[in-house]
Amino acid sequence: MKIGAVLRHTFLHLHGVGPRTEARFWREGVLTWEDALRHPLPWLAPWHRELLRAELEESCRRLSLGDALHFQALLPAGERWRLLADFWGHVACLDIETTGLAWGFNVITVIGIYDGQEYRAFVRGHNLHLFPREVRRYRLIITYNGQRFDVPFIEAEMGPVLTGIAHLDLMYVLRRLGLRGGLKRVEVATGMARPSALQGLSGYHAVLLWQMYRRGHRGALDTLVRYNAEDVVGLLPLAAYAYNLMTAPLPLSVAPLPVPERPELSLPYDPALVDWLLEGEEREEEVV
Repeated sequence: MKIGAVLRHTFLHLHGVGPRTEARFWREGVLTWEDALRHPLPWLAPWHRELLRAELEESCRRLSLGDALHFQALLPAGERWRLLADFWGHVACLDIETTGLAWGFNVITVIGIYDGQEYRAFVRGHNLHLFPREVRRYRLIITYNGQRFDVPFIEAEMGPVLTGIAHLDLMYVLRRLGLRGGLKRVEVATGMARPSALQGLSGYHAVLLWQMYRRGHRGALDTLVRYNAEDVVGLLPLAAYAYNLMTAPLPLSVAPLPVPERPELSLPYDPALVDWLLEGEEREEEVV
């Protein structure tokens, strides 16, 4: 029989519980928080039993409130993937484009979010100021390398607009599964490669596209937004893929997350401009 989302069967967020103790819970047939609240837990000291019961009651309450941040704060960093199934309907995948790599010096040009239904772009000089309000609709954001890049950039420029929203950096989960490198490389390795002709573009090209847009090049902004969209819409399928692989070795019969199809994007872009950018890169390689 398949049981529900893995968070309800997780004990690692409790005081004094590590992987061995969690495994002991499962071996003893204590598979859920409700099981633990009913079980005598004789292998624990009396004070520890009482503390854990109080924490489990609080866990049930927080989950009923949809408080993903509570569990992010208590779970080991490498186990935050366990949030995914319970908050799947309240997730936004997020990716930013910037004028360079140094947050606090360079600035954000585009923030893209995708919630499984709709992609939205927030563009500097247009609607970037709406992002703080819109992102509050979600309880969990998913990024790729966002812990070191996207989130610090957003906080440096916009302040604590992500406070109260849990964050899962998918890059670290995928590394645990042996998948390393940039996002496009991981997409190829998992059979989820983007079909777009923009496959060859990189963050460096995103910087160039913004510069070209600022100089009045027609099509540059559309191409930049499409590039951002290609990055962000691939995160949700990868998140489900990673969740299912991470749950597979657990001694639990956990229902897998359906892996959504990567959406086919119809956002406009300038194919001639993309070709020119990629040909320019080839010319530079020939010179070197």
